[in-house]
Amino acid sequence: MKKNMKSTSRSIKERNKTLILQTIMEKGPISRSTISVQLKLSKATVSSLVDELISEGLVLENGFGKARQQGGRKPIHLTFNARAAYIIGIDIGGTKTLLALSDLTGTIIDTVLFSTQEYVQQKFLFKLSQMIHDLLHKHELTPKCLLGMGIGVPGMTDAEKGMVIDAPTLKWKDYSLRHDVEQLFQVPVFIDNDVNLAVLGEQWKGAAAGKKNVVLIAIGTGVGCGIVINNQLYHGSSWAAGEIGYMVTDKGDALADHGRVFDGYGYLDSRIGGAGISCAYKKRTRLVKSAKEIFLRAQQGEAAALSVVREVVEHIGFAVSNVISLINPETVLLGGGISNSTDWFLKDIERILKEWTPIKAEIKTTDLGAHAVVIGAVSFVLTNNESALLNFRKDEGGYNE
Repeated sequence: MKKNMKSTSRSIKERNKTLILQTIMEKGPISRSTISVQLKLSKATVSSLVDELISEGLVLENGFGKARQQGGRKPIHLTFNARAAYIIGIDIGGTKTLLALSDLTGTIIDTVLFSTQEYVQQKFLFKLSQMIHDLLHKHELTPKCLLGMGIGVPGMTDAEKGMVIDAPTLKWKDYSLRHDVEQLFQVPVFIDNDVNLAVLGEQWKGAAAGKKNVVLIAIGTGVGCGIVINNQLYHGSSWAAGEIGYMVTDKGDALADHGRVFDGYGYLDSRIGGAGISCAYKKRTRLVKSAKEIFLRAQQGEAAALSVVREVVEHIGFAVSNVISLINPETVLLGGGISNSTDWFLKDIERILKEWTPIKAEIKTTDLGAHAVVIGAVSFVLTNNESALLNFRKDEGGYNE
């Protein structure tokens, strides 16, 4: 019985301490008395737990004792120490891998980039480790200063097991990435699909900040989709939610020209992904051009390019309409390489939505650009590892046992 009472008391204390830290993070600078009122905790409880947070380096005191005009002293205000620990966000792309060193508020301190394909078949983790150590050393930090690492992977992942189920551009299949990285650094590691992390980044710091229900459609070589429902990433029953590249947006076209669906890609991938756009243009002109160049030619009025781009925009519009009808998000974000041209064709997509679905949603382009995944990775670490902050030792770095 005594053990159970101690355990209950400890859990209540930890919960209160977490609530106080969250309040300071979200609303600081804030006084002890205001925290007490807002959380309905006694002043003595708040004061005791705040003192612990200060001793652990998670909270700082500001505004010591200037007198008010009406007499008395100003209350001491509390702020969150964003540099009590650090997080590494990693975006493993098919071409480049981006590393970012961030503080606990998602502010990027520094980044470094290296070639993925040069190392992915051998010595990738060696290169990753080397670059992370170099980045930490540059800022006079060690791995013990890290709260954790978040990693975005261009493929299907099992976030619970830390497994890469299938990442074709990396040729990784059923790979225990989290285990191997944790062995190198001895810090918690969290992995997820890169588009899932990108939507978290945009919801936290970008175009969908403050929204609870968000969809991000990323269009590049293929098509990916990250889904946030009620502030939670939605993964699906087998970690395959958001694989909208397999969506069919024109039944007749799909049945008539099934050969244009490339190996490993779905119908929508083959129509609005980079390779599909190039293929459609080549059929019209016999010229091989990148999707970026085709969009530029369309903007300049070239007939063949305009024809291709009109088809692409229609497919995007119908895909977005289907997603809105199914999920009913507040905001749909368009990202990836094609997002650089959305200002030009966004009105056409809005016209299609108005015609085909009565359900309203805000349609926007992403804000964070190349940093979306790494900022989302930082958010993912904080969300999944929030309680670890309370066990992080500022004086020595690392975690309490």
